[in-house]
Amino acid sequence: MDTKGLTSVFETLLSRNQAFVFFRLPHSKTVHCFFQEHQNLTQTADLKVSGFVMSRFEDPLPAAYISNRNHLQWEFIPPVVESPQKAKTLPKEDPSRYINIVNKTKKAINHGALKKLVVARQLFLQEEVEPLPMFFQLLSFYPNAMVYFWHHPKAETWIGATPEQLFSLRSGTLTTMALAGTLPYHPDEEYQWGEKEKKEQQWVKDTLLSDLQTLFSKDKVTCSDAFTRRAGNLVHLCSELTVDAEKVNPKELVQKLHPTPAVGGIPLEAGLRFLSENENLDRAYYTGFLGPVFSETQIDLYVNLRCAQMTKKGLLLYVGAGITADSDPQKEWEETQNKAKTLLAAL
Repeated sequence: MDTKGLTSVFETLLSRNQAFVFFRLPHSKTVHCFFQEHQNLTQTADLKVSGFVMSRFEDPLPAAYISNRNHLQWEFIPPVVESPQKAKTLPKEDPSRYINIVNKTKKAINHGALKKLVVARQLFLQEEVEPLPMFFQLLSFYPNAMVYFWHHPKAETWIGATPEQLFSLRSGTLTTMALAGTLPYHPDEEYQWGEKEKKEQQWVKDTLLSDLQTLFSKDKVTCSDAFTRRAGNLVHLCSELTVDAEKVNPKELVQKLHPTPAVGGIPLEAGLRFLSENENLDRAYYTGFLGPVFSETQIDLYVNLRCAQMTKKGLLLYVGAGITADSDPQKEWEETQNKAKTLLAAL
């Protein structure tokens, strides 16, 4: 890989404060760069664009995007490395606030208002972070993730390595995934999934299956059995859903699938209402969707997880955990700590 060429472009665009994005899709060796020659914020309400889309959790459309009119790419073959077992020390925090909202969520679930809810929180690492070395590390550590660096003078600076696909559309085939449940990765690849994780993943799968079947004929939608999927230092339960779809309306699909039960709640409306009243957090681009749209028939959108906003004062990380009636509040706190280490491992 011509790292000198990539580094030069990256540093030039950043120094000029231009709008740009670098990204690499999962299982790919190609790093793409889209950039603007102006600082205007361009948006799309229907995804009928060619460029990289960046959407907020709330009010996802219209979404910001950077056109692919200016498109550069490099081949990146990462060194054979394992994600470090010990990440940078996490900022010290009192877990009581998060544990309290988990307990409040469990109470709402036990009263029948909810079945599942994802509760998020922030961590702030107060130190200067160099974006390009961190991006390179994420590329090396997480070959199965969609790794990106997004900078826009009017839409913030974000970095991430997300394992979750919202949907991919290629040559008339639509794919998505039901991802839920989290355990630390072990080299022996043996995992004991509990009933809590199995039930949570089943709910996510059933909800996605139902949503897709409202848009497409039932005989066009297939779903795999659940399997363990690695995402860096973590593993999740995952099922892949596939649709034989000759024609897809991207806006309609996004409105149906976002937010997925893996980042929102079941049922959705009750979950969003509970979050607005209790989470006390502006998620911004965390748990929104992002990714390249090359045409109406070639789209790769991902849920923005394992991500952070870069500021002049430091790194603002966003993490969350899926809460059910069987959740142990202390373990849910520990899960969010483990998710934070995904990004901090790259520092």
